[in-house]
Amino acid sequence: MVADDSKVVRIKTGRLLSAHQYQVVVAEDGLDAARQIGSSLPDVLVTDVDMPGMGGFELTRQLRGDPRTAHVPIIMVTSDSEQLRSEAAAAGVNVILGKPYPEEQLIAHIQRLMSSQRGG
Repeated sequence: MVADDSKVVRIKTGRLLSAHQYQVVVAEDGLDAARQIGSSLPDVLVTDVDMPGMGGFELTRQLRGDPRTAHVPIIMVTSDSEQLRSEAAAAGVNVILGKPYPEEQLIAHIQRLMSSQRGG
């Protein structure tokens, strides 16, 4: 799942993941993501920090607080700063990527997180 309030980012990231044979679901913000995750668990969540309604940190804390979603790997894409890194780690984010990120780096993180999910 890709959760970002930027349509350009959703399309760009969605195309990248589709090109690597991933099935992609998009959410326009954290509230949309939380609603969709309630009915269908993603293998990985790629989210922005600043979104209207519910931001990436709030979404992460909500997922981590629910036993049904606590295991979902979360990759956060944001402008890089040390404060954001420590807040993301405290919230339970698995990976933080600065904007812009190398596309192959995102794919490598997703592959690693998904294989560790499967215990591989």
